Amino acid sequence: MMKFTRQLMAFALATGGVAGVVHADALQDQVLASARATRSDLYAFRRTITIERTGVARQVFVEQFDPRRPAGQMWSLASVDGRAPVAKDLDAWRKGDRGPVPSYNQLAKWFGGGAMRSDGAQGYVTYRFARLPAGALKIGSHDASADTQAEAVVNTQGKCPFVERIRLVSTKSFRMMLVASVQSMATSGHYRVQSDGLAVPAESTSRIIGSLFGKDQTIQAFATYSDFQKVR
Repeated sequence: MMKFTRQLMAFALATGGVAGVVHADALQDQVLASARATRSDLYAFRRTITIERTGVARQVFVEQFDPRRPAGQMWSLASVDGRAPVAKDLDAWRKGDRGPVPSYNQLAKWFGGGAMRSDGAQGYVTYRFARLPAGALKIGSHDASADTQAEAVVNTQGKCPFVERIRLVSTKSFRMMLVASVQSMATSGHYRVQSDGLAVPAESTSRIIGSLFGKDQTIQAFATYSDFQKVR
């Protein structure tokens, strides 16, 4: 179940209730173009993940991503619960699935779909999506896209509008690998703009409620992103 949580956080997505569908507007097209143009290998950065799981002690992992390293070695484990990782930690970590590289460009997978727009507080516009496009949100081998609603809050105060907050919420339970069941899941994310004007992940949270081998399970995870260094 831990790898499912990490995949959710890697997307750093969003959601809310949706009442209908309209065609994309000019602002949505502009934001989508910006997300598509963002490269996932532009920065090296650090990710701190805190995981709380039913019946398991709280864990904190600090990971480093560096796109200058060879393929398969771009991620490294810096610490576990505040200490240097030992061989056992590294072995377990290498078996984990870190999903796609956390990046603003992940929004391009679903932000261009039909959505309801609402203009809220000054400088903010909200888009609500009834479902995600196929393949936009996979948990293990399960494609949860069609059963996930999304909400994206766009900050329009600066020269270049960007998605500042997102939230994703499941609308249907599902089973995985015969031994795991997910009753509900919710993921939220926050982006910030760097001094170079480009948006990067700031933090994300996820909560999964379900069961594993017939026992109730709740997994909560919180990730923060820091130490961004432009390398390309």
